Amino acid sequence: MKKTKKNKAAKKTSLLGGATKSLKKLGKGKALGKLSTTQKVVGGAALVALGLSYLSKRRAAKAIDATPPATSATSNALAAEESLAAMDGNA
Repeated sequence: MKKTKKNKAAKKTSLLGGATKSLKKLGKGKALGKLSTTQKVVGGAALVALGLSYLSKRRAAKAIDATPPATSATSNALAAEESLAAMDGNA
């Protein structure tokens, strides 16, 4: 069964689309079989740590984007204080 171009394009746009092909090639090769169990465990742990740090950076970036900039909040506060001061001076 042949894959269509549409399926290939969808895989490339996903987060792990390009990595899946590389991992399949790695698993079929004999390079992974030459590693000791300890090397495999350390490599797997390193990959998990890398993935978690990537996800935490993405989550932090989304949180920063969701909050309004501090400069506009301080400028609004200053404008409100100036307005109140102007009202007190006129009374």
